[in-house]
Amino acid sequence: METTIFYYTATGNSLTIARSLAWELGNTALVPIARYRRTRAAPATPRVGIVFPIHAWGPPRTVEEFIENLDLQGVRYTFAIASCGGTAAGTLPRLQKTLRQKGGDLHAAFVVRSPGYMDLGGKQPPIINLVRRLSGRLFPTDSERLPEIIETVRSEKRCRIERNALPGALLGSFFHGMAAPQLAKLDAAYRLAETCAGCGTCSRVCPRGNVVLENGKPAWHHDCDNCGACATWCPQHAIGFEGVPTAPRRHNPEVIAADLMWGKTS
Repeated sequence: METTIFYYTATGNSLTIARSLAWELGNTALVPIARYRRTRAAPATPRVGIVFPIHAWGPPRTVEEFIENLDLQGVRYTFAIASCGGTAAGTLPRLQKTLRQKGGDLHAAFVVRSPGYMDLGGKQPPIINLVRRLSGRLFPTDSERLPEIIETVRSEKRCRIERNALPGALLGSFFHGMAAPQLAKLDAAYRLAETCAGCGTCSRVCPRGNVVLENGKPAWHHDCDNCGACATWCPQHAIGFEGVPTAPRRHNPEVIAADLMWGKTS
């Protein structure tokens, strides 16, 4: 293998991006980040990519923990792709800083715009619109950027680490630092309908192992990424959010629940 792409996905966008890139590059291993939860990852390929969604203007906590435990010894080229609804803030410079502190680097990093599938209900806090206004232009979609990303990675070019306009990047990163510790407990807002069949899908797709079946029903243990995978992939549409009725959840149409089962390589 020439390349390893580690991916984190909940509604399927990042997995779809990783698959497209792997297909074009060839000789590439796709590995779910969930496989290395709280354990060291030491890729054996000279080229390594990390593909993940942006949560609250920064990497999901699981991705940050993965980066902390990532051993890049022997890796000559590292790249990252972050997908979002349009506002990336300073996510990728933050990632580069962490890698450099570990003795590695981030040689190329891209932000791509992907469809949003999560609906947490309620009105958006004013800070979200403020960060968007200060962030400047929206990034192109993943399909628009794929040829450029493939050419950059294949040639192992070094390029600018992308972020939003400085005011939005600084403000978004500041609020990410404040919000990240609170996300773990947001699973308290999940609600379970009587239609739950106790099938365990929610437990198997959770990237943190935070959902556990107890007496045949899922229980959340307040170690959440707030990614929404449990609600998205429930076949009975039985998982909802406080104040939001349970209903079928949208996801990337190229991905199925089995693709997200913990430890599965796609």
